[in-house]
Amino acid sequence: MDAAGTTREKIVNLGRDFVQTVGYHAFKYQQIAATLKIKNASIHYYFPNKEDLGVAIIEKDEADFKDLTRRMQYNTPTEKAEAILLVYARYLESKKNLCVIGSCSSAFLDIPERMQIAAKRYLEELSTWLTRVFADGLASGEFRFTSKPEDLAALWMATLPGALQTAQVRGTEYFDQVCRQLRKSYRE
Repeated sequence: MDAAGTTREKIVNLGRDFVQTVGYHAFKYQQIAATLKIKNASIHYYFPNKEDLGVAIIEKDEADFKDLTRRMQYNTPTEKAEAILLVYARYLESKKNLCVIGSCSSAFLDIPERMQIAAKRYLEELSTWLTRVFADGLASGEFRFTSKPEDLAALWMATLPGALQTAQVRGTEYFDQVCRQLRKSYRE
């Protein structure tokens, strides 16, 4: 990998960290430049405007999600559901009070259109995957629930970002409590 690719990746990864800690609108190129010890012009070389960086952040998060799902394609539905809970638990452990989807969703009407399109696509992919996990678990008898798989996926997708944010105030025990309830949601 060349130095330019490394710099671009560092910018995207640090940008994602800022999106997850302070939100898209609150972080500035200057923060990234200072942290990476580069000039703002270096960031503008890769991302002429903040919207370009925002789209790259969403696409990076989506690519990481796709990688996770590929690695887990032969895992059980329970293992797949637990993997999503673990992703959010790691966010909490690393003091990230937002997931990328949650950050984009909370500011959806205020983010640029290209970011809205990327966020919708990512959200749809996550929803489709979770729905499939719940449907597979129901079909195999591993899961027991009476709602439709897409309804359960919607519940999880709304609950996890909210639990992550609220846990910043109420603590890890609160987040764990919510996760226990989510686990029960596919076993009732």
